[in-house]
Amino acid sequence: MTTQRTSRRADGARPVRLRSGLRAALDAVTDAPAAVLTDRLDVVAVNGLGRALLAPVLADDWPNMARFLFLDEDASTAFYPDWDRVADEQVHRLRTAAARDPHDRALHRLIGQLSTTSGPFRSRWSAKRHRGCCPPRVVIDHPVVGRLDLTREELTPTVDTALTLQIATAEAATASAERLGILASWALEAPGRV
Repeated sequence: MTTQRTSRRADGARPVRLRSGLRAALDAVTDAPAAVLTDRLDVVAVNGLGRALLAPVLADDWPNMARFLFLDEDASTAFYPDWDRVADEQVHRLRTAAARDPHDRALHRLIGQLSTTSGPFRSRWSAKRHRGCCPPRVVIDHPVVGRLDLTREELTPTVDTALTLQIATAEAATASAERLGILASWALEAPGRV
């Protein structure tokens, strides 16, 4: 079952409603964590295993990957062992979004909030370096199952180009695949905890 947040946001961003086709695609992914993110890195919907995987990120009322990374550094550095690479990647994504839509007020509020409250974000945002393509591999140190080495695929719907469907998989017959299976079982047994 998909979790989606659609009520009025405190930062003024309009709630995102998923088209039924995109919701169905997300729900069809049953054996891998999947999430739909905006170009501002808001997490707008997750499948069941995505909810379990991203539990630390989803603890916020309006989960946003950049806010999690830069405003909760203790939790995010524990969650992402390669925090610097992930932080550079997310700043690159926000730069790309700002270039694509320079009039997005919610995005400017997010960048302003991060710039005034996070030194690591501020230094990355003002740096001249630019990271190109995002690597498909991500390492997560999950609080329930431990280290997960995942491959991430990102799909942008033709109709909803400001959204990205992220699907994470583990290579078959690896410790990460086994741990992902354990996380899926745990999520089914204790859905209220994630």
